[in-house]
Amino acid sequence: MSFPLVPLLMRPSFSPRPWGGTKLAAVLGKEVPAGERIGEAWELSDHPNGRSTIAGGAFDGRTFGEVVRAFPREMIGCAAAPERYPLLVKIIDAAEDLSIQVHPNDAQAARHGERGKTECWYVMDCDAGTEVIYGLKAGVTAEQVRAGAADGSLAGLVARHPLAAGDFLFVEAGTVHAILGGTVLCEIQQSSDATYRLWDWGREPKRELHLEDGLAAIDWRGVVRRPVAVPAAGELATPLTLTDNEYFCVRALDIPGGSEHALPDDLGPTGTVFVTVCGCGSLATEQGGVELARGGTAFLPAACEGAGRLRAAAGGVWRVLMAESRELGAP
Repeated sequence: MSFPLVPLLMRPSFSPRPWGGTKLAAVLGKEVPAGERIGEAWELSDHPNGRSTIAGGAFDGRTFGEVVRAFPREMIGCAAAPERYPLLVKIIDAAEDLSIQVHPNDAQAARHGERGKTECWYVMDCDAGTEVIYGLKAGVTAEQVRAGAADGSLAGLVARHPLAAGDFLFVEAGTVHAILGGTVLCEIQQSSDATYRLWDWGREPKRELHLEDGLAAIDWRGVVRRPVAVPAAGELATPLTLTDNEYFCVRALDIPGGSEHALPDDLGPTGTVFVTVCGCGSLATEQGGVELARGGTAFLPAACEGAGRLRAAAGGVWRVLMAESRELGAP
């Protein structure tokens, strides 16, 4: 078949979690499985623990990774596709606190047959007074973490920061962290499901902790980072780079309601992920387009580079995140 030069709308894979809530359905309108606490929508995923599919068009119902491997040149601008597309995009609904945890780097994760997990978060919504756990307090030692994981006092050894809608956080592998209850966010990360729980708040039924792996994964250099407030919706007339690291680049762009914006002319050659975090709009080429409601995700294949346009729906600013992999091979 000839490859359709159109953006591809994603259909997520849903992940039940004990801390999950109802906002994926109630606020974002996602068709979640009934009767389950869904914590994560894996919007664009080629990970075996939850593969997203394509919604509509010539590839309707096929997994994203299947199409990447069938059409590597058209999808990601490469002669051959990797075993797994290197990015994973989620929408997380944390009605309750997630475990205090840490993710390994590539070398550490490889011992368990996984990839490392460096990630970033864009906060779409959070309750008043919400905080985030992001790092350890200065001077905390491995012995203190070990003891705190045993008796629950670890909750007093972590750094807490106030959180607001529109905040951005870069969470490098090795950072002790926890998303706390009342938060809805978009997570863009390496395609990995490697998480080492250090403390789970005494939650029942008990979930496995991974103390030894976690202690080995913690970055003890004491790098201090805090949430960064992104300018308010409507203030980004040009793309704002939120992070550009060895794994991925993420930028934010605002399109005023009812207006149209050409795609940035510096989009990478390996395809781009688009995620709506505020408002709604459409992404289209001359051959067709997709509508992106809040929380919706689409992939613009490499073959469409320079051929698309963004148009915001009337009545409000559309903020879209654009993510590109930095790990794909040269064309």
